[in-house]
Amino acid sequence: MAKIVVKPKEQTSINDFLKSVIKLDAEARISFIIDDKICKLIMGAGDNMRIIGLNIEKDWLLKNGQWSLCASSFNQCLSVHSQQANIEVDIEYTSKSSYPHVDTLTEAESRIYILAKEIVAEHLDFLMFVEQAKQLTIPTASAIEMANIANSHTPYDSFEINKEKLKVRIERDNRLIPFDAPKGFVPKFDLLLNKDGVDNLKNLCESTKSKTVTIYTDDERAIFSDGYNVISNSLLSLRDYANKKEINYIVEQRLIISIYSLKDEIKIYRSMNIVKKANEALLYIESNCVMLAGLTEETGGNCFLSTQEINETPPTIYRINLSALSKVKISDITSAKQIKLQMLLDENGKRSLGFYSDTDSVNPYQCIDDIELAPEKMDKVIEAKKALEKKLGKRGEDFSDPQGDALGFDDI
Repeated sequence: MAKIVVKPKEQTSINDFLKSVIKLDAEARISFIIDDKICKLIMGAGDNMRIIGLNIEKDWLLKNGQWSLCASSFNQCLSVHSQQANIEVDIEYTSKSSYPHVDTLTEAESRIYILAKEIVAEHLDFLMFVEQAKQLTIPTASAIEMANIANSHTPYDSFEINKEKLKVRIERDNRLIPFDAPKGFVPKFDLLLNKDGVDNLKNLCESTKSKTVTIYTDDERAIFSDGYNVISNSLLSLRDYANKKEINYIVEQRLIISIYSLKDEIKIYRSMNIVKKANEALLYIESNCVMLAGLTEETGGNCFLSTQEINETPPTIYRINLSALSKVKISDITSAKQIKLQMLLDENGKRSLGFYSDTDSVNPYQCIDDIELAPEKMDKVIEAKKALEKKLGKRGEDFSDPQGDALGFDDI
Protein backbone atom coordinates (compact mmCIF):
# COMPACT_ATOMS: atom_id res chain seq x y z
CA MET A 1 0.00 0.00 0.00
CA ALA A 2 1.21 3.51 -0.80
CA LYS A 3 2.01 5.88 2.04
CA ILE A 4 3.28 9.32 2.96
CA VAL A 5 5.85 9.29 5.75
CA VAL A 6 6.30 12.33 7.98
CA LYS A 7 9.50 12.14 10.01
CA PRO A 8 9.81 13.64 13.53
CA LYS A 9 11.86 16.63 12.35
CA GLU A 10 9.04 17.60 9.96
CA GLN A 11 6.04 16.95 12.20
CA THR A 12 6.15 20.00 14.44
CA SER A 13 6.48 22.56 11.64
CA ILE A 14 3.70 20.93 9.56
CA ASN A 15 1.37 20.50 12.52
CA ASP A 16 1.91 24.00 13.92
CA PHE A 17 1.31 25.63 10.58
CA LEU A 18 -1.75 23.50 9.88
CA LYS A 19 -3.25 24.52 13.23
CA SER A 20 -2.77 28.21 12.45
CA VAL A 21 -4.37 27.74 9.01
CA ILE A 22 -7.32 25.75 10.38
CA LYS A 23 -7.92 28.35 13.08
CA LEU A 24 -8.48 30.98 10.39
CA ASP A 25 -10.42 28.77 7.97
CA ALA A 26 -12.34 25.68 9.00
CA GLU A 27 -12.64 24.71 5.32
CA ALA A 28 -8.90 24.98 4.67
CA ARG A 29 -7.24 22.40 2.44
CA ILE A 30 -3.69 21.15 2.10
CA SER A 31 -2.37 20.44 -1.39
CA PHE A 32 0.02 17.68 -2.45
CA ILE A 33 2.19 17.69 -5.55
CA ILE A 34 4.05 14.42 -6.08
CA ASP A 35 6.75 13.53 -8.59
CA ASP A 36 9.42 10.83 -8.67
CA LYS A 37 11.61 12.50 -6.02
CA ILE A 38 9.63 14.85 -3.85
CA CYS A 39 6.23 15.28 -2.25
CA LYS A 40 5.39 18.96 -1.82
CA LEU A 41 2.82 19.97 0.80
CA ILE A 42 1.33 23.43 0.24
CA MET A 43 -0.67 25.10 3.01
CA GLY A 44 -2.21 28.47 3.77
CA ALA A 45 -3.80 31.27 1.80
CA GLY A 46 -3.09 34.78 0.56
CA ASP A 47 0.30 36.08 1.63
CA ASN A 48 0.58 33.49 4.41
CA MET A 49 1.51 30.25 2.65
CA ARG A 50 4.09 27.56 3.14
CA ILE A 51 5.59 24.72 1.14
CA ILE A 52 7.27 21.75 2.81
CA GLY A 53 9.14 19.21 0.69
CA LEU A 54 9.39 15.56 1.72
CA ASN A 55 11.99 13.41 -0.04
CA ILE A 56 10.16 10.37 -1.45
CA GLU A 57 11.55 6.92 -0.77
CA LYS A 58 10.90 3.97 -3.07
CA ASP A 59 8.84 1.98 -0.57
CA TRP A 60 6.30 4.82 -0.36
CA LEU A 61 4.86 3.59 -3.69
CA LEU A 62 3.33 7.00 -4.45
CA LYS A 63 2.07 7.85 -7.93
CA ASN A 64 2.83 11.18 -9.58
CA GLY A 65 -0.06 13.57 -9.25
CA GLN A 66 -1.53 16.62 -7.61
CA TRP A 67 -4.55 16.80 -5.31
CA SER A 68 -5.74 18.22 -1.99
CA LEU A 69 -7.09 16.99 1.34
CA CYS A 70 -9.17 18.53 4.12
CA ALA A 71 -6.51 20.24 6.26
CA SER A 72 -8.19 19.63 9.63
CA SER A 73 -8.63 15.92 8.89
CA PHE A 74 -5.03 15.49 7.71
CA ASN A 75 -3.91 17.34 10.82
CA GLN A 76 -5.59 14.64 12.91
CA CYS A 77 -3.45 12.03 11.17
CA LEU A 78 -0.42 13.82 12.61
CA SER A 79 -1.51 15.32 15.92
CA VAL A 80 -2.60 12.10 17.62
CA HIS A 81 0.92 10.69 17.38
CA SER A 82 3.71 11.17 19.91
CA GLN A 83 5.97 12.91 17.38
CA GLN A 84 8.86 10.68 18.43
CA ALA A 85 8.70 8.31 15.49
CA ASN A 86 7.77 8.36 11.82
CA ILE A 87 4.09 8.90 11.07
CA GLU A 88 2.82 6.83 8.15
CA VAL A 89 -0.36 7.94 6.39
CA ASP A 90 -1.80 5.22 4.14
CA ILE A 91 -2.76 6.34 0.62
CA GLU A 92 -5.06 4.20 -1.52
CA TYR A 93 -5.60 4.42 -5.28
CA THR A 94 -8.67 3.06 -7.05
CA SER A 95 -9.87 2.98 -10.66
CA LYS A 96 -13.12 4.67 -9.59
CA SER A 97 -11.53 8.08 -8.96
CA SER A 98 -8.88 10.29 -10.51
CA TYR A 99 -7.66 11.08 -7.04
CA PRO A 100 -6.50 8.81 -4.21
CA HIS A 101 -7.89 8.73 -0.69
CA VAL A 102 -6.44 8.41 2.79
CA ASP A 103 -7.51 5.39 4.81
CA THR A 104 -5.19 5.05 7.76
CA LEU A 105 -4.94 4.08 11.40
CA THR A 106 -3.79 6.44 14.09
CA GLU A 107 -1.45 5.48 16.89
CA ALA A 108 -4.56 4.93 19.06
CA GLU A 109 -5.91 2.52 16.41
CA SER A 110 -8.61 4.90 15.27
CA ARG A 111 -9.40 4.92 11.55
CA ILE A 112 -9.33 8.18 9.58
CA TYR A 113 -10.34 8.43 5.94
CA ILE A 114 -10.13 11.51 3.67
CA LEU A 115 -11.19 11.71 0.03
CA ALA A 116 -8.78 13.70 -2.09
CA LYS A 117 -10.11 16.44 -4.36
CA GLU A 118 -8.74 18.73 -7.03
CA ILE A 119 -5.63 20.69 -6.06
CA VAL A 120 -6.27 24.19 -4.69
CA ALA A 121 -5.68 26.60 -7.57
CA GLU A 122 -4.18 29.25 -5.27
CA HIS A 123 -1.62 26.73 -4.00
CA LEU A 124 -0.62 25.79 -7.54
CA ASP A 125 -0.31 29.47 -8.51
CA PHE A 126 1.86 30.10 -5.47
CA LEU A 127 4.19 27.23 -6.35
CA MET A 128 4.54 28.47 -9.94
CA PHE A 129 5.22 32.00 -8.69
CA VAL A 130 7.92 30.80 -6.30
CA GLU A 131 9.63 28.79 -9.03
CA GLN A 132 9.62 31.71 -11.48
CA ALA A 133 10.25 34.70 -9.19
CA LYS A 134 13.63 36.40 -9.29
CA GLN A 135 15.07 35.74 -5.86
CA LEU A 136 18.15 36.88 -3.99
CA THR A 137 20.44 34.02 -2.94
CA ILE A 138 22.52 34.53 0.21
CA PRO A 139 24.56 32.27 2.51
CA THR A 140 22.47 30.84 5.31
CA ALA A 141 25.02 32.06 7.85
CA SER A 142 24.67 35.62 6.54
CA ALA A 143 20.89 35.47 6.83
CA ILE A 144 21.16 34.30 10.46
CA GLU A 145 23.63 37.11 11.20
CA MET A 146 21.22 39.64 9.70
CA ALA A 147 18.32 38.29 11.77
CA ASN A 148 20.45 38.42 14.92
CA ILE A 149 21.30 42.07 14.22
CA ALA A 150 17.59 42.84 13.90
CA ASN A 151 16.78 40.99 17.13
CA SER A 152 19.53 42.83 18.99
CA HIS A 153 17.23 45.86 18.70
CA THR A 154 14.12 44.13 20.06
CA PRO A 155 11.37 45.25 20.31
CA TYR A 156 10.78 46.41 16.75
CA ASP A 157 8.04 46.31 14.14
CA SER A 158 10.23 46.41 11.04
CA PHE A 159 13.90 46.10 10.11
CA GLU A 160 15.70 47.68 7.17
CA ILE A 161 19.18 47.24 5.70
CA ASN A 162 20.61 50.00 3.50
CA LYS A 163 23.59 48.84 1.45
CA GLU A 164 24.71 52.26 0.24
CA LYS A 165 24.63 54.01 3.62
CA LEU A 166 25.90 51.02 5.64
CA LYS A 167 22.95 51.60 7.95
CA VAL A 168 20.23 49.57 9.58
CA ARG A 169 16.94 51.06 10.73
CA ILE A 170 14.22 49.71 12.92
CA GLU A 171 10.67 50.89 13.39
CA ARG A 172 9.50 51.02 16.98
CA ASP A 173 6.36 52.74 18.27
CA ASN A 174 5.90 54.31 14.81
CA ARG A 175 9.40 55.78 14.97
CA LEU A 176 12.22 55.05 12.52
CA ILE A 177 15.47 54.72 14.46
CA PRO A 178 18.80 54.55 12.54
CA PHE A 179 21.89 52.60 13.62
CA ASP A 180 25.28 52.11 12.07
CA ALA A 181 25.79 48.59 10.74
CA PRO A 182 27.78 46.55 13.29
CA LYS A 183 31.52 46.38 12.77
CA GLY A 184 32.41 43.57 10.39
CA PHE A 185 28.92 43.42 8.88
CA VAL A 186 28.87 44.80 5.34
CA PRO A 187 25.37 44.83 3.80
CA LYS A 188 25.42 43.43 0.25
CA PHE A 189 21.79 44.25 -0.54
CA ASP A 190 18.87 46.42 0.51
CA LEU A 191 16.16 44.66 2.48
CA LEU A 192 13.02 45.67 4.37
CA LEU A 193 11.13 43.13 6.50
CA ASN A 194 8.59 43.24 9.29
CA LYS A 195 9.16 41.34 12.54
CA ASP A 196 7.29 38.26 11.25
CA GLY A 197 9.52 38.21 8.20
CA VAL A 198 12.71 38.29 10.28
CA ASP A 199 11.39 35.49 12.51
CA ASN A 200 10.36 33.31 9.55
CA LEU A 201 13.73 33.78 7.86
CA LYS A 202 15.64 32.90 11.02
CA ASN A 203 13.48 29.85 11.72
CA LEU A 204 14.05 28.55 8.19
CA CYS A 205 17.81 29.12 8.41
CA GLU A 206 18.13 27.40 11.77
CA SER A 207 16.22 24.33 10.62
CA THR A 208 17.83 23.78 7.22
CA LYS A 209 21.01 22.02 6.20
CA SER A 210 21.25 24.10 3.03
CA LYS A 211 24.24 26.44 2.85
CA THR A 212 22.18 29.08 1.04
CA VAL A 213 18.65 30.46 1.22
CA THR A 214 16.71 32.64 -1.20
CA ILE A 215 14.72 35.78 -0.42
CA TYR A 216 12.02 37.41 -2.50
CA THR A 217 10.12 40.54 -1.48
CA ASP A 218 7.60 42.82 -3.13
CA ASP A 219 5.11 45.38 -1.82
CA GLU A 220 2.84 42.69 -0.41
CA ARG A 221 4.85 39.72 0.81
CA ALA A 222 8.19 38.13 1.54
CA ILE A 223 9.10 34.58 0.50
CA PHE A 224 12.00 32.56 1.90
CA SER A 225 13.22 29.18 0.65
CA ASP A 226 16.02 26.69 1.21
CA GLY A 227 15.21 24.77 -1.98
CA TYR A 228 12.79 22.37 -0.30
CA ASN A 229 10.83 24.42 2.18
CA VAL A 230 9.17 27.74 1.42
CA ILE A 231 7.72 30.24 3.89
CA SER A 232 5.80 33.37 2.95
CA ASN A 233 4.36 36.15 5.06
CA SER A 234 2.52 39.39 4.44
CA LEU A 235 4.39 42.70 4.28
CA LEU A 236 1.22 44.80 4.20
CA SER A 237 2.17 46.20 7.62
CA LEU A 238 4.97 48.08 5.81
CA ARG A 239 2.59 49.89 3.46
CA ASP A 240 3.10 53.28 5.17
CA TYR A 241 6.78 52.75 5.94
CA ALA A 242 8.04 55.09 3.21
CA ASN A 243 5.99 57.97 4.63
CA LYS A 244 7.56 57.76 8.08
CA LYS A 245 10.49 59.90 9.14
CA GLU A 246 13.48 59.27 11.32
CA ILE A 247 13.12 60.72 14.81
CA ASN A 248 15.82 63.10 16.06
CA TYR A 249 15.64 63.75 19.78
CA ILE A 250 16.94 66.44 22.11
CA VAL A 251 17.85 65.06 25.54
CA GLU A 252 16.11 67.08 28.26
CA GLN A 253 17.05 64.83 31.22
CA ARG A 254 19.45 61.93 31.67
CA LEU A 255 19.30 59.56 34.63
CA ILE A 256 20.94 56.32 35.70
CA ILE A 257 18.81 54.76 38.44
CA SER A 258 18.26 51.51 40.29
CA ILE A 259 16.10 49.05 38.36
CA TYR A 260 14.82 47.29 41.45
CA SER A 261 13.47 50.34 43.28
CA LEU A 262 11.77 51.51 40.08
CA LYS A 263 10.11 48.12 39.41
CA ASP A 264 9.05 47.64 43.03
CA GLU A 265 7.51 51.09 43.32
CA ILE A 266 5.53 50.70 40.10
CA LYS A 267 4.20 47.37 41.40
CA ILE A 268 3.11 48.99 44.68
CA TYR A 269 1.16 51.73 42.90
CA ARG A 270 -0.51 49.22 40.59
CA SER A 271 -1.57 47.21 43.67
CA MET A 272 -3.35 50.20 45.23
CA ASN A 273 -6.66 50.29 43.38
CA ILE A 274 -7.34 54.00 43.84
CA VAL A 275 -3.85 54.93 42.64
CA LYS A 276 -4.13 52.44 39.79
CA LYS A 277 -7.45 54.00 38.73
CA ALA A 278 -5.90 57.48 38.77
CA ASN A 279 -3.29 55.99 36.40
CA GLU A 280 -0.71 58.66 37.17
CA ALA A 281 2.90 58.34 38.27
CA LEU A 282 4.83 61.50 39.14
CA LEU A 283 8.56 61.65 38.51
CA TYR A 284 10.30 64.39 40.49
CA ILE A 285 13.82 65.32 39.42
CA GLU A 286 16.29 67.83 40.83
CA SER A 287 20.07 67.95 40.58
CA ASN A 288 20.70 65.60 43.53
CA CYS A 289 17.43 63.71 43.91
CA VAL A 290 14.96 61.57 41.96
CA MET A 291 11.62 60.52 43.43
CA LEU A 292 8.72 58.51 42.04
CA ALA A 293 5.25 59.08 43.49
CA GLY A 294 1.68 57.92 43.08
CA LEU A 295 -0.48 60.43 44.93
CA THR A 296 -4.24 60.72 45.31
CA GLU A 297 -6.23 62.56 47.99
CA GLU A 298 -7.09 59.33 49.84
CA THR A 299 -4.05 57.14 49.39
CA GLY A 300 -0.68 56.91 47.69
CA GLY A 301 3.05 56.54 48.16
CA ASN A 302 6.44 57.86 47.16
CA CYS A 303 9.99 56.55 47.04
CA PHE A 304 13.46 57.96 46.38
CA LEU A 305 15.21 56.15 43.55
CA SER A 306 18.85 55.21 44.08
CA THR A 307 20.59 57.31 41.48
CA GLN A 308 23.97 57.06 39.79
CA GLU A 309 23.72 60.08 37.53
CA ILE A 310 21.47 63.17 37.24
CA ASN A 311 21.82 66.23 35.02
CA GLU A 312 22.04 69.64 36.63
CA THR A 313 18.42 70.72 36.62
CA PRO A 314 15.94 72.86 38.53
CA PRO A 315 13.22 70.89 40.38
CA THR A 316 10.94 69.42 37.69
CA ILE A 317 7.87 67.18 37.81
CA TYR A 318 6.66 64.90 35.02
CA ARG A 319 3.29 63.17 34.89
CA ILE A 320 3.60 59.65 33.40
CA ASN A 321 0.86 57.22 32.41
CA LEU A 322 1.18 54.56 35.13
CA SER A 323 -0.25 51.77 32.97
CA ALA A 324 2.24 52.52 30.16
CA LEU A 325 5.09 52.62 32.69
CA SER A 326 4.11 49.21 34.09
CA LYS A 327 4.22 47.66 30.61
CA VAL A 328 7.90 48.43 30.07
CA LYS A 329 9.60 45.03 30.31
CA ILE A 330 12.73 46.18 32.05
CA SER A 331 14.03 42.62 32.46
CA ASP A 332 14.06 42.34 28.66
CA ILE A 333 16.22 45.45 28.38
CA THR A 334 19.11 44.44 30.58
CA SER A 335 20.22 42.13 33.36
CA ALA A 336 22.05 45.03 35.02
CA LYS A 337 21.22 46.53 38.42
CA GLN A 338 20.85 50.02 37.02
CA ILE A 339 19.27 51.44 33.92
CA LYS A 340 19.63 54.60 31.86
CA LEU A 341 16.56 56.77 31.35
CA GLN A 342 16.38 59.89 29.23
CA MET A 343 13.62 62.45 28.89
CA LEU A 344 13.45 63.17 25.18
CA LEU A 345 12.01 66.02 23.14
CA ASP A 346 11.21 65.50 19.47
CA GLU A 347 11.24 68.20 16.79
CA ASN A 348 7.65 69.16 17.69
CA GLY A 349 8.38 69.49 21.40
CA LYS A 350 6.61 66.26 22.30
CA ARG A 351 8.12 64.42 25.26
CA SER A 352 8.99 60.73 25.58
CA LEU A 353 10.68 58.77 28.34
CA GLY A 354 13.29 56.50 26.79
CA PHE A 355 14.69 53.31 28.33
CA TYR A 356 18.19 52.19 27.27
CA SER A 357 19.93 48.83 27.31
CA ASP A 358 23.27 50.31 28.43
CA THR A 359 24.92 53.63 29.21
CA ASP A 360 26.35 54.01 25.70
CA SER A 361 23.13 53.38 23.76
CA VAL A 362 22.13 56.34 21.61
CA ASN A 363 18.61 55.16 20.77
CA PRO A 364 16.04 53.98 23.31
CA TYR A 365 15.04 50.35 23.69
CA GLN A 366 11.49 51.42 24.48
CA CYS A 367 9.66 54.72 24.92
CA ILE A 368 6.66 55.98 26.87
CA ASP A 369 4.92 58.80 25.03
CA ASP A 370 2.12 59.61 27.47
CA ILE A 371 4.18 62.01 29.55
CA GLU A 372 4.07 65.76 30.22
CA LEU A 373 5.27 68.42 32.61
CA ALA A 374 3.12 68.79 35.74
CA PRO A 375 4.19 71.99 37.58
CA GLU A 376 0.74 72.21 39.20
CA LYS A 377 1.68 69.08 41.23
CA MET A 378 4.78 70.71 42.74
CA ASP A 379 3.34 71.61 46.15
CA LYS A 380 1.82 68.16 46.64
CA VAL A 381 5.03 66.39 45.60
CA ILE A 382 7.25 68.56 47.81
CA GLU A 383 4.93 67.83 50.72
CA ALA A 384 5.25 64.08 50.04
CA LYS A 385 9.04 64.43 49.71
CA LYS A 386 9.35 66.13 53.10
CA ALA A 387 7.12 63.51 54.72
CA LEU A 388 9.28 60.68 53.34
CA GLU A 389 12.51 62.39 54.49
CA LYS A 390 11.05 62.76 57.97
CA LYS A 391 10.11 59.05 58.06
CA LEU A 392 13.54 57.97 56.79
CA GLY A 393 15.55 60.41 58.87
CA LYS A 394 17.61 61.39 55.85
CA ARG A 395 17.34 63.57 52.78
CA GLY A 396 16.46 62.53 49.24
CA GLU A 397 19.90 63.74 48.17
CA ASP A 398 21.42 60.90 50.20
CA PHE A 399 20.14 58.40 47.60
CA SER A 400 22.34 59.95 44.93
CA ASP A 401 25.84 58.52 44.53
CA PRO A 402 27.53 60.18 41.53
CA GLN A 403 30.94 58.78 42.53
CA GLY A 404 29.79 55.15 42.74
CA ASP A 405 30.43 52.42 40.22
CA ALA A 406 27.97 51.99 37.40
CA LEU A 407 26.80 48.71 38.87
CA GLY A 408 25.58 46.11 36.46
CA PHE A 409 26.66 47.73 33.23
CA ASP A 410 29.83 45.62 33.09
CA ASP A 411 27.76 42.51 32.39
CA ILE A 412 25.85 43.91 29.42
